[in-house]
Amino acid sequence: MGGIPGLLALLTPRDARAAADEDDSWAAAAAIRRRIAPPRFPRANRFTPQQFGGLPDGRTLATEAFAKAIEAASKAPGGGRVVVEGGTWLTGPIHLRSNVELHIDRESIVRFSTDPAHYFPPVLTRFEGNELMGISPFIYAVDCENIAITGHGILDGQADAAHWWPWKRSPADGPESDDARLKRVAEEGVPVAERVFGPDSTIRPQFIQPYRCRNVLIEGLTIIRSPMWEIHPVECENVTVRGLTISSHGPNNDGCDPESCRDVLIENCLFDTGDDCIAIKSGRNADGRRLNQPTENVIISGCTMADGHGGVTLGSEISGGVRNIFVENCRMDSPRLNTAIRFKNNAARGGTLENIHIRNVTVGQVGRAAITIDYNYGEGARGSFTPVFRGLTIERLLVGRCQRVLDLQGFANAPIRDIRLVDCAVVRAAEPDIVAHVEGLRYENVRRNGQPVSGPTPGGVVAPADRDG
Repeated sequence: MGGIPGLLALLTPRDARAAADEDDSWAAAAAIRRRIAPPRFPRANRFTPQQFGGLPDGRTLATEAFAKAIEAASKAPGGGRVVVEGGTWLTGPIHLRSNVELHIDRESIVRFSTDPAHYFPPVLTRFEGNELMGISPFIYAVDCENIAITGHGILDGQADAAHWWPWKRSPADGPESDDARLKRVAEEGVPVAERVFGPDSTIRPQFIQPYRCRNVLIEGLTIIRSPMWEIHPVECENVTVRGLTISSHGPNNDGCDPESCRDVLIENCLFDTGDDCIAIKSGRNADGRRLNQPTENVIISGCTMADGHGGVTLGSEISGGVRNIFVENCRMDSPRLNTAIRFKNNAARGGTLENIHIRNVTVGQVGRAAITIDYNYGEGARGSFTPVFRGLTIERLLVGRCQRVLDLQGFANAPIRDIRLVDCAVVRAAEPDIVAHVEGLRYENVRRNGQPVSGPTPGGVVAPADRDG
């Protein structure tokens, strides 16, 4: 008896049901992938910043030339392409319009001004899960359809120890930082139109942020020196992020953070970051519950993660919930990558995380636990909203070296539920697992340090949550 029917015949009825359910889950992932389709643009409708007075000399600000080229492309029949070629371009914010592709040629560098005044008047944006009227992201679009940022050139945010990054903890903030003020007014329910953070604030801009957009493509580029999060789609639908190289090691330098989005594909990207490589989010605390938009139907495939806090992370801004996440065929490997798979939640967020499937992931080494689910992150139990976690299956995870395999910290009144490890192997785990308040943890053909295991290695002591990320 061979093939799948033969295999199922050898399983217990419960195992057979689980295997069939997993097949159904990846069939659902394939259906999601088929309906994610990048936009297309008429190649004949081609415009350049040079046509509108822009100079690729690295010194002359070309913001207006970009804006005029984008306007012309948006008015062309069926839309058009703005092609950036030749030399180094210096610009302020680039605001896309519907039916426009911004294409950065292989020989071109686009550098963004380090003068904060260039990024105002304020726009609707999100900073760490809270809405505000504030500094424009470097490349931004709101309420658009059919937009793309493509090419093989370089996007350089010019952030460093003297520009943008020091705002993470700025003495100019006074007794209450701008970050803290934003969190406070969001919790107080201040209308978003009144949450205005002007040029004197220290809220850092994201690099690329499409906001409430449909049919988005971000492809092929190299992104360096970002002020904070690099790719941040918010309330978007049908998003493709592929073939990017992201290398930026500043504070909060997440690689790709889809937030409150639906139908997202992230594939064949390289992440070398100062924070989470990929972090899936859905709003913070009161704002996340007010908007009530989960992130759902996300496929992460063929990506490579080097430095970072987490390889694939859900949270911590997670109050709107996350569901239907599929991760496959990824490689993670760095002593400066803290955790391969990480989930961050607490009683202030209270989001529901469910239906998460991971397969065929190879981890050379990580500095801490291979898999972390942590309700004690940030505010921990200080809050009135119960976090929910149900349904994680990890198949064929291979880990070379880690501190421990599992760090799972639920609450007594909110246990972490339904985790399956299937056909997994950890070559070297140095310390016992931490498993607190977990129900339905199942092992199926799992090996640790060369030995078959049927459960977590006992002896790990619950420690205060790691605040990194």
